[in-house]
Amino acid sequence: MNSLARLARGLLSVRAGLVREGVVRGNQKGFSLVELVVAMTVTLIITGAVFQLVIAGKSAFRREPEMADRQQNIRVAMDVISQDVYKAGYGAPTFAQVFTDGLDGAGPAGSGGTDSDILEIFYASECGPTPVCNVPGNGSVSMTLTNELSSCYQLPGLVMVADENTWAMRWAHNPGSSNSCPGSPAGAKNGRVNFPPGKAALINPPGGFAGWIPDYMLPGQAVRYRINMGTDGVPNLERSAFGGQTDLSGDSTWEIIARGVEDLQVEYENADGWQDEPGTISCGSNCAAPTADEFDTVIRRVRIRLSARVTGGGDLQGQTTSAVGSAVRGQLVSEVAPRPAANALGMFNGDL
Repeated sequence: MNSLARLARGLLSVRAGLVREGVVRGNQKGFSLVELVVAMTVTLIITGAVFQLVIAGKSAFRREPEMADRQQNIRVAMDVISQDVYKAGYGAPTFAQVFTDGLDGAGPAGSGGTDSDILEIFYASECGPTPVCNVPGNGSVSMTLTNELSSCYQLPGLVMVADENTWAMRWAHNPGSSNSCPGSPAGAKNGRVNFPPGKAALINPPGGFAGWIPDYMLPGQAVRYRINMGTDGVPNLERSAFGGQTDLSGDSTWEIIARGVEDLQVEYENADGWQDEPGTISCGSNCAAPTADEFDTVIRRVRIRLSARVTGGGDLQGQTTSAVGSAVRGQLVSEVAPRPAANALGMFNGDL
């Protein structure tokens, strides 16, 4: 009897447990449609934000090296131009116009909405001047020297010949056979520097070479800068030390200074302020005693503005659109005082 009672109580306990289990399971509920929509919307918003962060990080990862390259290119370009401007006019008379006129807007379209400029600068190297005793007339192709050329002459190349008032620059060959200058000592090493035919002078003295005997000669530089589109579609800043002319073999003298530079703007400062062109510099008939008005024509400073773009392709953050396309761009501006002009002005003002 006791065994049966215990069995009955056990069965009742199991039944009660099963009932309770059934009640719990019967009361469980799933998510409603509204809850599912809200959860999916929140998930999509969070996923989109994360995706945007990933895209921005990827763009920044690509953009920063491109920006660094652009800044390096434009700084190198500005450094090279500044060195040339600083030396502008060395070896020439004080009142020589050593910046070529008429090159404002002579280049291709720039990113600023106007055509880019071309810059041309004339100067001589800082090696010692070589005296000259004679220059034949226009029908001749040679010039007589009074001493042996130093090693800083790289001929064939450009030479600057000048006196106190006049200067010229043109191509020259190595000296030919010895030809003593009048009054030179016996055994003196001198000869003729030949002007190669077919190469016009970059700068002619007034009236040409006929009847003009300059005082000295120096290795010359006719440095020209331009913006030119490369074969890969990237604009470049190019430099020629020979005024853009081909060399005596007919080969190009242009070299790329910096890739991605798409605009060059140049201004020149004289006593009247900043000008788009260097204008005319003159000293009348007596450069030994220039007037204040004549000193006012001297170029005191040159302002160079370079605009560069990243050279890599693709859509990058920070792009701007201009006449030459969309790209991430930057500018660099520098003002340089030509050393010879600064010295001349200092002497006139009593500072030197």
